[in-house]
Amino acid sequence: MDKVKELNTLLVCLDLTEIDQYLIQYASFLSDALDTERVIFLHAIQAYDLPDKKSKKYPDLESSLSQTIRKEITQAVSERFHKGTKTEVITKIEEEDAADVIIDFTRKEEVDLTLIGRKFGEDRAGRYGRKIATQVNSDLMFVPENPEFSVEKILCAIDFSRESERAFQRAIDIQRFTGAELSCHYVYDTSKSYFPATTLRSSSALEKKVHKKFRKFLKKFDMTPEQVSCHFELNDQITGHAERINRQAEEMESRLLIIGAKGQTSVVTSLLGNVTENIRRMDVEMPVMIMKNIKRKERDKY
Repeated sequence: MDKVKELNTLLVCLDLTEIDQYLIQYASFLSDALDTERVIFLHAIQAYDLPDKKSKKYPDLESSLSQTIRKEITQAVSERFHKGTKTEVITKIEEEDAADVIIDFTRKEEVDLTLIGRKFGEDRAGRYGRKIATQVNSDLMFVPENPEFSVEKILCAIDFSRESERAFQRAIDIQRFTGAELSCHYVYDTSKSYFPATTLRSSSALEKKVHKKFRKFLKKFDMTPEQVSCHFELNDQITGHAERINRQAEEMESRLLIIGAKGQTSVVTSLLGNVTENIRRMDVEMPVMIMKNIKRKERDKY
């Protein structure tokens, strides 16, 4: 089973819109809850929003604007964070796409978790998040507007894969820090089983098989079904997996949803895997943590 990095460094992506206040506040809550060592706030200034660089009227505009923005962010951060937490505010100028600044930063710096704001119903935010989710070299968390500052209940979506193991290990780590109630959700598809989906007998046999796999899964973590409950759901191919996971999270009033990315994230066309990508695009009302599918050569570092 692959090891999971500790959440020592958080990167918070800001864009100077209303959602920044929620991101800063949630980053403060998360840092306190998980005892993180360092929180970095990053804002990328788009060069095309600035006047012509050749204009003599604005010789120091980039520098002064960057300083002004950094000062404003620093003030907002200082109002939410305790002095004991190490924070850093960074502003950068980007010629093409602000997402490139974030991606490049995670490739050069030790970032364990990147926090991104989830703006409901905004196409631009969806495209922005899509590129970052695909290419950042860290795990991800999408924070919605008006999040609950609590992790009393955690739902971890599993399918018994290696990615599920990483997601579940992260859930366990957070549970140990916070004392949260941890549950799992598994959707099983009868069309992929060895049993005909039309008989009660085959359905019962499949259910027993799935429960056995869950016990085997938990055994890797020295845990039992008595310690961690799991909601098993049959896929009737009418409602998608992502919708089912979101619905279950809402019904149990989860404060955090954790899922492992199964797609080869270095390939833009496959993104995070269908289920994870669909969850990323949905208007989920709670923070969603996505454990990235890290390449084998990168896993060895952990």
